[in-house]
Amino acid sequence: MNKAARSSIPQGGATFLPVAAEEKRAVEEIVFAVFAERGYREIIPPTFEYLDVLAQGLDAELIEKSYKVVDRATGRILVMRPDVTAQIARMVAMGMVDQPLPLRLCYSANIFRYEPEHAGRDREIFQIGIELIGPKGTAADVEPIMVAAECLRRLGITVFTIAMGQGAFFNALLRRTGVSASVQGRLREAAARKDVPRMEVLLHGADVRGRAAKALLAVPGLFGGYEILEAAGRLAPRSEDCRRPLARLREVWERMTAAGLGDHLLLDMGEIRRMEYYTGLVFDIYADGLGAEVGGGGRYDHLIGRFGREVPSTGFAFDLDRLLQLRALQSGRAGAAGVTRKRR
Repeated sequence: MNKAARSSIPQGGATFLPVAAEEKRAVEEIVFAVFAERGYREIIPPTFEYLDVLAQGLDAELIEKSYKVVDRATGRILVMRPDVTAQIARMVAMGMVDQPLPLRLCYSANIFRYEPEHAGRDREIFQIGIELIGPKGTAADVEPIMVAAECLRRLGITVFTIAMGQGAFFNALLRRTGVSASVQGRLREAAARKDVPRMEVLLHGADVRGRAAKALLAVPGLFGGYEILEAAGRLAPRSEDCRRPLARLREVWERMTAAGLGDHLLLDMGEIRRMEYYTGLVFDIYADGLGAEVGGGGRYDHLIGRFGREVPSTGFAFDLDRLLQLRALQSGRAGAAGVTRKRR
């Protein structure tokens, strides 16, 4: 075996050399300090789960991307964690649901997802985030966004945009078409990519026309300021399942503006998660210099119920690698020196 082969690391994996490791630890300490001040307590999920158990909280696409091995002791299939939120949902349902609510939990963990080499995505992703278990009001929608903004402020990151959407609005429009769950999933995925031509093909194939098709096709293009709520309202049928999510989003916007974050806000009704467990408000955080979001989250009221008793929940996570890159960019440094990833 030649020297290059011996020194090679797996595609999409990460190696943190001393300087980068120190920076990573420093960022974690700052973020965890904010979490602790807000009453969040650390939880450490296992690296491996039984696939047949965790699969209840995972979408089919994520299961397909998971790394799986056979448990030599039992013969059951193990999965390396592809998603922390699903793990925490299982942990809460199976061991914490009888504790007084709300639960405020935080974590720092790496997740593993297979991505094709041409996709340009990492296969090992370091996340740091929170889960707020129990509250269902607008204040609970706002809290994770406020915590994320405070983390960025403490890290010296002052230029960022919080793009907020409302998954329940798009899902309500989807349900009113009467198309199958599989078609709904493909439409949701196309909308998340803002692929309107693909949406047109899917709607035509499902024989969805008229106002219903027009409303769905318009959603990916609805982004901007407060006026977007009015535009979305004009598209929506006068039904409670469509109007209620918009009213909720309006209240979140007003609360965030009152808290002094108005200059950082953007409404994007096309901010739609591919993860099917999101049920309401969703948000992503963007910053100049990065080609992708630095973090995001949202509301997932039915995920814990897949493992046991249903409990409303919301949360968010930062991509720690991107957070390090952003901090370096906004402080004028070249980058997070000493982080090695093998990419094609």
